[in-house]
Parts: sequence; C-alpha cells; structure tokens
Amino acid sequence: MQNLISEQIQTKDNIKPNFKFNAKGQQKSEKKQQHLQELRPLLTCKINYYPHQFILSQDGRNFVFEVNRLSGEMFKNLLKMMDGTKTINEIQQIVSPQNPEIVHNFVHQLDQCNLLDDVSQVRVNSGRDILLELEALTNGLLENDLFKFKNLKQIDESQINIVYGYAIEYYHLFARKYDFYSPVLGFQDSTKIRKLINKLYYQEYGQDKLVLESLISLGISSEDLIETMPLPETMAMCNGLLFWSSFEPLFFFSTLEILTSQTINNLQFYIQGCEKLEIESRFVNPIRQLLKNLQNIQAENFTHYIFEEIPHIDGETKQRLREQSYLFIEMYSNFHKAIWNYYSSTSNLLRQVLAI
Repeated sequence: MQNLISEQIQTKDNIKPNFKFNAKGQQKSEKKQQHLQELRPLLTCKINYYPHQFILSQDGRNFVFEVNRLSGEMFKNLLKMMDGTKTINEIQQIVSPQNPEIVHNFVHQLDQCNLLDDVSQVRVNSGRDILLELEALTNGLLENDLFKFKNLKQIDESQINIVYGYAIEYYHLFARKYDFYSPVLGFQDSTKIRKLINKLYYQEYGQDKLVLESLISLGISSEDLIETMPLPETMAMCNGLLFWSSFEPLFFFSTLEILTSQTINNLQFYIQGCEKLEIESRFVNPIRQLLKNLQNIQAENFTHYIFEEIPHIDGETKQRLREQSYLFIEMYSNFHKAIWNYYSSTSNLLRQVLAI
C-alpha cells in the first residue's frame, strides 16, 4: 500500500504522468502552463473516506492520503470535483483561490500514480447547451411537420366546431397538468430546480379554468366535461408527458418551453380565427387571458434557468433526449391533426363516456 503524506508520494518506476508535468513542476512556458490549467482531471479510482485518511483504490493498488480534520473536508471536495467537467483552473478558484498551488500539487501527485485521465479533449455538454440543441431540433421538426394553426384563419362558419373542439381538447390537456407535474414537484437532485418547477406549476395553475370559462359560454359545464373523454391523441400526449416526468425528468423539463412557446403561437392564430368568425367575446376573452398568462410565463424563462442548474449531460443521455424529441413532436403533431379531423366531421362536440 502506497502512502501519500502531505506533498510526498511514493510511486513505482514504471508509472508515467499522463499530464507530462516536469520533475519540479516549475519552469513551464506560459503556453504550456495555460494548457495544463485547461485540462479537466477525471479520477479513475475508487475512493474510501475515513476520518484521518483517504484510500484510493485502482486495479488492486491502494494509495493512502493522510489528512487532518481541517484539510480533510477540503480534499474531499477536491476529489469530488475531479469528474471531468471542470478545468484545473476552475477547481483552483473554487477550492483554494488564495493558494492554487495546493490543487496543482495534488493533481500532480494523483497523475504520477496514473489515477487520472486527461479529458481535455472531451466536450462538456452543459445543460443549457443541450437545451438549445433540443430546441433547434424540435423547432425544425415542427416547421416541417406540424399541422398549422394558421389554417384556423381560413375556416368558415360551417367549420366552427373545429374552434370549439380545440378548446375542449386543450381543456382536457390542461386539466391533467397536475398528473404529469406531480412526479417532478418533489425533484430531489437539485433544490433550485425543485423550486423553479414548483413556481412554474403555480403560475400555470388555473389554465384549465380559463378554458372552462370559454366553454361555459357555449352551455358546456364542468360536470358535462367530467362525463366526456378526450380524443385518443390527447390522452397520448398526457400519458407521454406523465411517463417522461416519471422516468425522464430532464426530457420532460425540455418539453415545457416548447409547449409554452408553441401554444402561444397557436393561440394567436386561434384568436384571429375567432375574430374572423365573430365569435362572441364571452368565449374569446378567457382565451385572451390564457394567452397573456402564457406570455408572462415565457418571459420568466423557467426552462432555461432549470437547465442552467445542470452542469453536464453525458453523451449517452444527450442522444437519448434527441431520440425522444422525435416521438414527442410526432405526438404533438398528431394531437392537433386529430382535433381538426374529428371536429370537422362531427356535429357532436362532447364524446360521452356512456355512449361508448
């Protein structure tokens, strides 16, 4: 068992440093020093923490690093930060900005024992970067495939049930928001994210009541809606969001900005269609209030703040999120197409459960 005491380390002759530090750790060129500071050290060993020492284990080799009560916590935090996501310079600024050589020497010791990988060439996918990539992907898919709300500006009075059908199906979607928000309201991985998602849910609460207010002007009550069922595509949207919030919360968070921004765009065309058909203000005004509510939510940028709290998303997770984006957009597109297709061909607005 090898012993790391203070800044002294015993190494075998065949151990070569990955970072190519020179013997003294000094007299480096400015360019070389800058390169070293940009490396992102990644531990390649198992760590066992004890009150007065840490034991680093790798392939049957054990290294003991002795600490006292004061230095133990600092070096424990230092080891945790060596996950390949932070540069040496960043770690120095966090752990020991006044004495950055402590971090430099410690990294040097670990490197001498081949306990580190050089991941300087590995790109760190921050949460915000991944969100921007997902938004670009989904916006492209929407542009190519989504059944446009712009068509609502072209309908005539004989197709007015389509307008009412959108309100009914959006009511069913909004009324089920608690179901698919519930799994993430107690999000444990980050206190900040949990607070943000709870604040977002609080601001979205009551959107179904605004749509219900519009439907009441048509003589449709909440009791009537309880006895009806949404279109299968609407339930598919709800079930998909519930699944993602339960098992893929990161992807669920990424859908929130898309749903908000697209609903805002859609409602703007929707209101124009209502105005063209001269639908009475008792129906339209609550929809206008819903639009205003969504615009206020969008201005607060909740989703971007959520992803800013995620320092790194690995490549496998990134690919999985991209793959699910295709399914999400297909479901979202089918949701709108189904509303148009069903309500344009029926005179019965409510799909009664008892009638099935």
